[in-house]
Amino acid sequence: MSITTNQPLPTTARLLKSTALAVAVAGTLLVTAVLPAEYGIDPTGIGRMLGLSALADSESSPQSTPASIPVRTPAGSQDDVALLSQKASEAFGESKGQSLAPNAVSLADGELRQDAMTVTLAPGKGTEVKSHMAAGAGMLFRWNATGDLAVDMHGERPDVKGAWTSYSVEAAQREARGTFTAPFEGTHGWYWQNRSDKPVTVSIEIVGYQSDIYQP
Repeated sequence: MSITTNQPLPTTARLLKSTALAVAVAGTLLVTAVLPAEYGIDPTGIGRMLGLSALADSESSPQSTPASIPVRTPAGSQDDVALLSQKASEAFGESKGQSLAPNAVSLADGELRQDAMTVTLAPGKGTEVKSHMAAGAGMLFRWNATGDLAVDMHGERPDVKGAWTSYSVEAAQREARGTFTAPFEGTHGWYWQNRSDKPVTVSIEIVGYQSDIYQP
């Protein structure tokens, strides 16, 4: 048994309204999705927010790095990069995803040291704690004080009087920790000045390839 139901045909106005809605939706998809993904054209900025613009970039540049992998530029002089590239090729062959940063490593001839020192600054007085280091030698450091101090972390070249290179300067600091790589051969360390009316004690620890720790 079948039942036939007569449905009224849509009016012309309704058809026009549906067609206009479909055109609007299609236009929106074209501008926000198709153009950014296929041609890299993104007038609204939505394509880039959704990551669609990267698709066009990858298709137009087959040798470009995928968006999920950061582009790394070679670090170091051209000679250092060329030498490291040759060594890598001889040792492991060609590697498509490899980048080179030879200046990230500075090999040391000396032994790894751990040094510590504690000094007390009278009100209005200053003092230095320094280490002899070769160019490229590195160290980890940590210091803390019982009160705020003015501090200049700096280095001095051998046989040069009255000149220094500052790495970090603070007017009032109570502690600091971090890593340091000597940019040149010489002495490197800290000058602290106690600008308060009470004695301040500073304790410092360093681990690295410094030759010593001393007060000038």
